[in-house]
Amino acid sequence: KTERLASRARRTERAMESLDVVDKPWEGWDLRFNINETTRSGAVVAHLADATVERGDFVLGPFTLDIAWADRIALVGPNGSGKTSLVEAILGRLPLTGGTRRLGPSVVVGELGQDRRVLSDDSTSVAEGFMAATGLSVAPARSQLAKFGLGAETVLRAPASLSPGERTRAELAVFAARGVNFLVLDEPTNHLDLPAIEQLESALEGYEGTLLVVSHDRRLLEAVTLTRRIGLPGRDDAFRGLREAR
Repeated sequence: KTERLASRARRTERAMESLDVVDKPWEGWDLRFNINETTRSGAVVAHLADATVERGDFVLGPFTLDIAWADRIALVGPNGSGKTSLVEAILGRLPLTGGTRRLGPSVVVGELGQDRRVLSDDSTSVAEGFMAATGLSVAPARSQLAKFGLGAETVLRAPASLSPGERTRAELAVFAARGVNFLVLDEPTNHLDLPAIEQLESALEGYEGTLLVVSHDRRLLEAVTLTRRIGLPGRDDAFRGLREAR
């Protein structure tokens, strides 16, 4: 009986040795921004001259702001200092009450706003909204979403049903698939867990385009290489312009 068991074990070992070696199955998700599909912008990405921004009783300016190609800028300041309003003014969604604004030629903006609005809630599913935003077909779209932790069940749900963290990852996946050269992130680590934040930090460190990030997350701002920090005044500050911050 022992010899028969030993013989069976040897046959099993030989059979296992003859099996083809397969790649390790993909695990987890890997966040990467891919801008290879879009050309770089001109030397001037955005220029605001003697600009004034108003929203209700809030006034910022007049100020002058130049954003050049490959600048990596953090907007910092207390809550209510107008960081989101400044972003909207740069992108042209908030009209200036004074001064001029110009967005450079060939600028392709990828914006992660606080309201996470890249995917349309009118879409019947996450996959459909993602395909509309990126132009990808079904298989590549679902593969891209899977890399960001959005599996088969999630992509069939309505975009409105996504949690804030899922919506953030879906929108980051859009930028990775579509290609951008001016990346604008407003509080990007909100609703992300620690592994996702670490992936985001790694992705931003490898991103070679122009970056504008609004964040209170000190860890993110320390982990990502920045060329400039621009500080906005608090509401009680008599100075209403912008200042370079350490």
